[in-house]
Amino acid sequence: MIQSRVRHVRVLAIDDSPQFLASLQSFFETTPDFSLVGLARSGDEGLELARRLDPDLVLMDLQMAGMNGLEATSEIRRRFPEVAVVIITAHQMPGLRQVCQASGACDLVEKSRLHQQLPSALIRFLRSRPAFRKWSIFLGQTL
Repeated sequence: MIQSRVRHVRVLAIDDSPQFLASLQSFFETTPDFSLVGLARSGDEGLELARRLDPDLVLMDLQMAGMNGLEATSEIRRRFPEVAVVIITAHQMPGLRQVCQASGACDLVEKSRLHQQLPSALIRFLRSRPAFRKWSIFLGQTL
């Protein structure tokens, strides 16, 4: 296992699918430098956990009942501007990336390509944060 000389990136996952949350849990069990600190099933629950858990990164489902992912992303970024949000979606629509970025998301990952796209999104997150960029090692890459 690769060792890290910095604290783990604290990740909060928000998705209304228990199966998808379980998939994310499995993914992060084998991902160095990242710690899944919380799981939420709605935007409202995610906002409360973001307040309590102080994550560095939120993985946000786009389409949820009640507060959708765009609304929850905007609210998280308003309340906690230091927290990065990556939208995760089953939808592929022209212009969706720009809409997500306008809500405050830093990246977009398709659920159907999660295992191909999420590692790249995590690397981009690490590279965007000087505190993590200096010491983190992820997927065998020095950042």
